[in-house]
Amino acid sequence: MMGNFFNRMYYGKAGKGDYRPEDLPANRWALFWEMLRIRWSGVVRANLFQLIFFIPAVLWTLLNITVLFSLAQEGAQGEGERTLQSFDILFQYLLGMAPCLAITGPFTAGVTAILRNWARDQHSFFMSDFWDTVKANWKQALAVSAITGALPVIALVCWRFYGGMAVDNILFMIPQMLVMVVALVWLLALTLVYPLMITYELKFGALIRNAVVLSIGRLPQSVGVRLIALAPLALGFALAWFTPWMGYILLVLGLFYLIIGFGLNRFVYVSYANALFDQYINPRIEGAPVNQGLRQYTDEDYEVDPTMPQPGREE
Repeated sequence: MMGNFFNRMYYGKAGKGDYRPEDLPANRWALFWEMLRIRWSGVVRANLFQLIFFIPAVLWTLLNITVLFSLAQEGAQGEGERTLQSFDILFQYLLGMAPCLAITGPFTAGVTAILRNWARDQHSFFMSDFWDTVKANWKQALAVSAITGALPVIALVCWRFYGGMAVDNILFMIPQMLVMVVALVWLLALTLVYPLMITYELKFGALIRNAVVLSIGRLPQSVGVRLIALAPLALGFALAWFTPWMGYILLVLGLFYLIIGFGLNRFVYVSYANALFDQYINPRIEGAPVNQGLRQYTDEDYEVDPTMPQPGREE
C-alpha cells in the first residue's frame, strides 16, 4: 500500500484523454489555447518548481535592482559620472548573474520536457519526467546555461571597448555591432535550444547549429515569440522608470513571474518549437510522429472540403 502511495507521488497519476479524435484542435492556435486552458495549473506548478533553481538569480536581481533605480533617479551627479557608475553596477550585476544562470540549465531542460508534452496534448509524469530529463541532458544543458550566463558579460565589455575605440576610428563600430548581433542571435536560439535538446539526440555543435538555423530561418516568428515573452517585463520596467509608482509596479511584476510568468513563457516557447519541428524536422525522420495533439484529417474530410489545410503545416 505504502509502495503504491510513494510511486504515485513520484510518477503522478495518469489522466484520461482530453478529447475524442474528432474533437482535437484543428490548428496550432487552437491547440495552444486549449492546452493552456487545460494545463494552466500545471504551468503554475512548473513555474513555482523551476523558481526553486533560480533562487540565487532572483535574490541577486533583487539585491541589485533597487540600486539601479536609485541611481537613475539621482540628479546631483554629472551625466558622465552617472554613466560610468551605471556601467560599473550593470557589469557587477551581470558578472554575479553568470554563475547563477549557469547552474539552471539541467533544471530548465527538465521543465521544458514536461511543458513540451503538455503543449502537444501528451501526459507527463511531473517528477519522474523532470528528473529523467535532467539526468539525460545535464551536460549539454550546463553548457548552454553557462554560455547564457557568460554572454551578457562578454557582450557588455566588448560593446564598451569597441565603442570607445570607435570614437577615434568609426570602423570599430563594425565589431561593436557584430557583438550585439551574436548576442541577439543567441537570445533567439535559446527559444529552441532546450526543446531540441530534449527531443532529438544531437551533438552539442549540431544542437546549437540547428537552433540558430531554425531561428534565423523563421526570423519574424522567432522575434515575435521573444517579444511576446519579454513584453510584460519591458512594460513593467518602463512604467516603473517613468512613473512614481515604482514599488507597486515592481510588486505586481514580481508576483506575475513568481506565480506563472516564467512557466507561461516556456509554454509559449515549446508550443512554437513543436510547430517548427513538425514542419522542418519530423517529416524527414522515418516513423517520427507529426502533428501530435492536432486532428488528423481523413480522406472523407477532404472529400467534403478539398481546400482544407493539413494542420500544423501552415507556412
